[in-house]
Amino acid sequence: MTKDKENTKRTFKIEGKTYAVVRPSVETLKRGNEIRSKTFNDALQGGDMLRDQLEGELRKRGLWNDDRETEYQGLRQDVVDGEFKLSKGGIKLSDARDVALDMSESRERMVNMLSSRSELDQNTCEGRADAARFNLLFAESLVYEETGEKYFPNGLDDYLTNLDNAITTKGAAEFYYLISGTENLDESLPETQFLKQYKLIDDKKRLIDKDGRLVTKEGKHIDEFGNFIRWTSEEKYVFVDLSGREVEKVTGDFKVEFSPFLEEDGKPIVLEEKKKEETAEEETEDKSQEEPSEPEDKKAPVRKKTTRRKSPAKAKVEKKEEAPTEEEEAS
Repeated sequence: MTKDKENTKRTFKIEGKTYAVVRPSVETLKRGNEIRSKTFNDALQGGDMLRDQLEGELRKRGLWNDDRETEYQGLRQDVVDGEFKLSKGGIKLSDARDVALDMSESRERMVNMLSSRSELDQNTCEGRADAARFNLLFAESLVYEETGEKYFPNGLDDYLTNLDNAITTKGAAEFYYLISGTENLDESLPETQFLKQYKLIDDKKRLIDKDGRLVTKEGKHIDEFGNFIRWTSEEKYVFVDLSGREVEKVTGDFKVEFSPFLEEDGKPIVLEEKKKEETAEEETEDKSQEEPSEPEDKKAPVRKKTTRRKSPAKAKVEKKEEAPTEEEEAS
């Protein structure tokens, strides 16, 4: 998101395309006021309650009572007292940190307590009228940054049919910041400014220690997912439980070597299943020791060289072949 120096528009990008919300013209503001008045009168004639009647309606429905009112006023006082302490100073930084965090928790509790009031406020005459005015002004003010062309050609009608559009949602938030003059209310809170000034939170408003590592309110180190960890070096850490004992990353089981429990006389207790496992292991080991090992290079047996005895028939033939012929005798 960017905004111009004159604060006349704010720009934002969705999927690589730039859009802008601009301040409404005088004519558009006039139309916005007209639709607000009409919506208010229609709601009043329709029997919707006024904001002055809101607290009575909350009490009637059991959503508010004297005890809740007392609690709410007490939380408001806690925030005021905390702001005074941060403004005055003179206390330990760790104590000031706790004050700021307590203020933040008190504000969050107040917001939760008022959630039912906010939901009902939308249905009051004033709530309906304010919403109608905002919708018309926004529908006329969302444009394409490059051309200045209106994103909703048909104005309010197009907007009301595209309420869940990502561009619409982001644009409505940017338009609210533009016309209200606030970008993020949390940034202007005294406790947030204190925590940022003394580097006790990061850019995402997460608590950190002096080395910039994530911590809980109690000062215990955590990873980005909120798991407890213990740093073992500048770059490495192990997972631990709430008491600092090392655990497995995936299962969360304690990373320890088990030792048998002991009898009263100090002898280790070996369970039957464990005994069977040990016996099976011993038998396997004994069996492997009894089996002779095969020689690495098993040579084939050497056959004894013998003279084969020739058969009489074959011997006679050979002898006949060896006898000299008559020609050989004559020569």
